[in-house]
Amino acid sequence: MAILDQAALKVLIAGTTHVLDRNGKEAYVYFETGDVAHMLLDDGEARQGKWALAEGGYVVDWDNGVTGRWALDHEAGEITYVNRDRDVKVRLAAILFGNAKDLPRAA
Repeated sequence: MAILDQAALKVLIAGTTHVLDRNGKEAYVYFETGDVAHMLLDDGEARQGKWALAEGGYVVDWDNGVTGRWALDHEAGEITYVNRDRDVKVRLAAILFGNAKDLPRAA
């Protein structure tokens, strides 16, 4: 595993939309340049929360009470989200600049 460091995360997270491959379906997370994040899951659920870089990755506290603690692992040609609380991995399919999916939006 090669976890991305804070310098790389600063470039890859703030002001971007991450497209996540969740079992063949896309979910989107937009990280504002401040501390607000928006997510649209593949089942239509929409969330908003506060995000911050943290040791070894980032943390987001979603408005539904769930906290996500993620690291980004990279290998040649691939970046994977690794949940630091559970054994969950999600493939990062794309990074789009800005709010590419117009989040938040109604589910």
